Amino acid sequence: MITENHITVSKTARYYALGELNEKTGQIWIVIHGFRQSAKAFLQGFEPLATGTNFFIAPEALNRFYLTRQGKEVGASWMTREDRLNEIKDYINYLDNLYSTLKLNNSKAKIIALGFSQGASTLTRWLDSTKHRIDTAVVYAGEVAPELLPLRDGSGLKKTKNYYVCGTKDEFFTPAALDIVKNVYRELNFTEIFFEGTHVINTDALKKIEH
Repeated sequence: MITENHITVSKTARYYALGELNEKTGQIWIVIHGFRQSAKAFLQGFEPLATGTNFFIAPEALNRFYLTRQGKEVGASWMTREDRLNEIKDYINYLDNLYSTLKLNNSKAKIIALGFSQGASTLTRWLDSTKHRIDTAVVYAGEVAPELLPLRDGSGLKKTKNYYVCGTKDEFFTPAALDIVKNVYRELNFTEIFFEGTHVINTDALKKIEH
């Protein structure tokens, strides 16, 4: 008889940083990439916002895979439906540990956490449970993890200022889908930011987030 079993192991995680974290830092951005992306390539999309007062942290998902048969490009995924609950637990612990390692609680800077595409579900699951301070949450061209709704009383998403950002020509979010988003997420008090574009990071749209 085949039985499923689990053990906990240590794993080395990778993250990238853009800018410097110091006493002049005004905003700390934790940016969580989407499915099939790498943290380094994703972070490059934020370079136009890399002023002297912004510091960016891009954690990379723990599951990597080749994007082509030739193996020249590698992407990552935060989770699949296989052993889903353990993958969620692992990445929540990972993001909490990264926050603690960088001692972000010691900073007086505003902390903005952004999740793009698959990273949006990752972000919202983390924010729902973490005890760390996050000031602003940005769900970007993605979804709030459905099992979080309606929000429980102690959810971290009730403590953050919430934004929803999406392109008007996003291939994954039709106008009808966006209408559903508006209705379902009403309890999260999202400020909506839409831009004319597709499923990409638009830094001009992000400049509209209150600092």
